[in-house]
Amino acid sequence: MIVVSNAGPLISLARAGYFSLLRDLFERMYIPRAVYEEVVVAGWGLPGSREVEGAVGEWIEVREAHEPHGAREMFSLGRGEAEAIALAMEMKADLVLLDDRKARRVAESLGLPLSGTLGVLRRAFQKGLIENWEEVLETLVTHGFWLGKGLGDEVSS
Repeated sequence: MIVVSNAGPLISLARAGYFSLLRDLFERMYIPRAVYEEVVVAGWGLPGSREVEGAVGEWIEVREAHEPHGAREMFSLGRGEAEAIALAMEMKADLVLLDDRKARRVAESLGLPLSGTLGVLRRAFQKGLIENWEEVLETLVTHGFWLGKGLGDEVSS
């Protein structure tokens, strides 16, 4: 399974202590150079930086993405989001992990199969890797993840 991730899910899962679920679920993941730079280089010392750095070369692979000229500006996306979408398209990814609403809309319009932090946790819950859904949601919120009204309930159904 080819899985490409943007920074958001990596950071959110690391912050809440669920980063290792990514390896348990996907075995191998790909991130564009811009995501590596955002999380590990610019974000050194912040949640996700050490986790991603430690996983690179083991089960996370950093790839160069060839973002279509002007795509980032046209869709008003950040560099990491634009490169994650471009890399997912180049690799014909089975799944792209994005939390940003605008990036998700763009990915959806391009026909990319997508998920995000909650989707990753839902997969883990369904596979029995985590047991208490309400506790997971509480942990996410405690660590700064914003849940829209009813979103946790919607995902758990």
